[in-house]
Amino acid sequence: MALRRVVRSLLFAGVLVAATASFWVHRALNGGLPDIDGESVLEGLAAQVVVERDAAGVPTLRGEGRVDVARALGFVHAQERFFQMDLMRRRAAGELAELLGASAVDIDRYHRVHRMRERARR
Repeated sequence: MALRRVVRSLLFAGVLVAATASFWVHRALNGGLPDIDGESVLEGLAAQVVVERDAAGVPTLRGEGRVDVARALGFVHAQERFFQMDLMRRRAAGELAELLGASAVDIDRYHRVHRMRERARR
């Protein structure tokens, strides 16, 4: 009876660990994707800007003023290129190995010599 309870507890713990790991992997892989559904509030706009996407995901922006449309375009651009910008930031700081593993250590060594993060802080 006690063995059965231990096996049940271990099985439950294993399922819980697997579910947590699956959730973490899903978030890690999809966290950098743009949120293209619903509405976003962008401060500083004088009027509403509408972003529509075609079947291929290409955005079309409509608004009343050029400044508002340009600001919204910058937001959409940054949203879609977040992963690339993060990768470039990590490369300049010599932190690619944290994301990509041991295969990027030589690249990090090459870039850390320049101390870009410290220079940017100054």
